[in-house]
Amino acid sequence: MKNIDAPQAGFTPTGQLHFGVSLLGPAAEMSFDELRTLAQTAERGLFSLLTLDERYWLREDPGAVSATDPSGSNDVSTLLAALAAVTTNIGLVAAAAPNYDDPADLTHRIASLDKISAGRAAWHILANGAVYGEIALESDEEGIASADGRHGLIESTQRAWETLNRAEPRGPVETLGAFERGGQLYSVGLGALRQPEVRRGPVVIHEAESTDDVTKAVGSADVFISAAASLEEALAFRRDVVTRSLDAGRGANDVKIIQAATFVLAPTAEEAAEKADWMRGQLPESVWDGRAFVGSYAGVADLLLDFARSGAVDGFTLMPWLFADELADIVNHLVPELQARAAYPSDYAASTLRGNLGLPEHGTGASAKATHALPVIEVGDLDDVRLDLDLRMELIVQKL
Repeated sequence: MKNIDAPQAGFTPTGQLHFGVSLLGPAAEMSFDELRTLAQTAERGLFSLLTLDERYWLREDPGAVSATDPSGSNDVSTLLAALAAVTTNIGLVAAAAPNYDDPADLTHRIASLDKISAGRAAWHILANGAVYGEIALESDEEGIASADGRHGLIESTQRAWETLNRAEPRGPVETLGAFERGGQLYSVGLGALRQPEVRRGPVVIHEAESTDDVTKAVGSADVFISAAASLEEALAFRRDVVTRSLDAGRGANDVKIIQAATFVLAPTAEEAAEKADWMRGQLPESVWDGRAFVGSYAGVADLLLDFARSGAVDGFTLMPWLFADELADIVNHLVPELQARAAYPSDYAASTLRGNLGLPEHGTGASAKATHALPVIEVGDLDDVRLDLDLRMELIVQKL
């Protein structure tokens, strides 16, 4: 392993990696049984993320993306809700553009997925709505298609999610008595009310396509998906994200970086090189990942160890689509090699996606559980309890 310092003061590398898998246009190309098998295989490998992407490969060109859904395709959020029932820990990510779906409907569907999956949902925001055709082209410069428009939408969405997850203020409240007024039964008590805790909503994932994207998104992003990069390039990007996070009033470790990656693995380095040559011949030159991790399982694990220990990235996301057993190969062979090097978890850290990624579960105000004593009136069903007015007031005065 190379001797590389941590990216920046205040940032603390975890030393471990997360894996994610992205499936592009699965509804058009595979049955739900196939999709379930992939999801359960990834979960067996302790993958943190499984992403279903609304974009679709064009059959005649594996490097091109279709502007419209194939006829008869299924809704991504519906597929993810179905996967929530057959998985227990893996994060379920809907990659969708706000231009492509009605924003309010998309917000509601992802919030519903978060409830169904018990906190495992995420929204991967596809930044460039222009690839989706006429809907994006009709947006004006101030619309959702612009970076500023998306930023405002995302902030509004997060506020909506936090409102849905806001807990009611809690006691303890000591009941002093009860009375009826205007046909309504009340109890009167004294208690220490706390500010309601706010659980953050689904994880928000942004593409890191440009410096401008990072600048605008760093205030709302939980995760950045970065392009394939060398270790030195990844460290430079980490330093930039940490600086921008701190400038935005966030912590140095509050934004995670997951790097897109291609793995070409085999028992030996020679076999992996032959496999990579064959793969490259099947793809347009523009699609081939020149920074692909090619090698034996142990050799690639050693390379990834540098990324983990230096804190250059928090993990990698891959897209298995050329070989049916590619994902299982990573789960069965690469994951154990990384675990042997203490660079990959041996179990899920939490039941929620935020907990697994090491992201805060609650809003910034949740930790300041301010309390103050005051009279409390609780509306509720008190059967036929009645108190004389004088007795009621005497009890309240005595307590106060």
